[in-house]
Amino acid sequence: MVSALLLLAISINPAVIIVDNVWFYGADHKMRILSTGDMVDILEDLGERCTVWYDTTSSELDKNVLVDLNSEIGEHELFVFARGYFDEGEHEKAARLLDIFARYFDNSDYLTEALYYLAQSFEALIARGDNDSIPGIAHNTRINQNYYNGDIYRMIVRNFPDHPFSSKAQYRLINIFRIEHLPWQDSIEIIQQELDMWEEFCMQYQQADEQALGLSEIGYLNRVLYEITDTMDYYDAAIQTFNKIVLEYPNTIYAAYATVNLYELTSDRKIYKY
Repeated sequence: MVSALLLLAISINPAVIIVDNVWFYGADHKMRILSTGDMVDILEDLGERCTVWYDTTSSELDKNVLVDLNSEIGEHELFVFARGYFDEGEHEKAARLLDIFARYFDNSDYLTEALYYLAQSFEALIARGDNDSIPGIAHNTRINQNYYNGDIYRMIVRNFPDHPFSSKAQYRLINIFRIEHLPWQDSIEIIQQELDMWEEFCMQYQQADEQALGLSEIGYLNRVLYEITDTMDYYDAAIQTFNKIVLEYPNTIYAAYATVNLYELTSDRKIYKY
């Protein structure tokens, strides 16, 4: 990824390879295999093909294996390919293309969404153990788990607070906070801190898609605190929150989740420690 960014910085007419296994037979008579995210310079337009410069030599390539970043639809093409790879679960390819997109099209209307899915790609790669060269890796020694530190999400929340993806980024940050502090080990202070974060989230992003998810977390954490402390204020808050979910989000998985919690709370069943 670093080499791609260096090429990007010096390119006159840069292009990015969007598929793997592109054979590049250079003028120096040496074969190279290009992969998704590799950068080249376009030297000459030849119709359906173009002459490009890569490494220390030139060769011809079909245009359909690359995106010309300076073309009138380059911004849109690159975003489509990057999102496509993400949706297909090809997170390494998505990360490489989204990283290039964010750096080259830093004024794009797609920038915030691109940054969000770049961070999502990092999370997915770290979760599956692909930790080499991925920025922002953190480690919870108590549960021996690597996780993404959320740097890009923080940038989204800070720089684009009114964007629809700001709520999604903040939602991920709170989830990262939980991973950072697991296991709770009956730490009322940590659990209360997370509860405060969810309550602030639901107040700030009342129209967000994640509102019901946030309310579910508020109900759950109040229930956890009640089971640890036997404090009725937490019990009452959990009941109130789950009833709110059932009323405002009927016939959804959130309502089903809330209904189960309400039944277990009123039946004095425990969830925190089995």
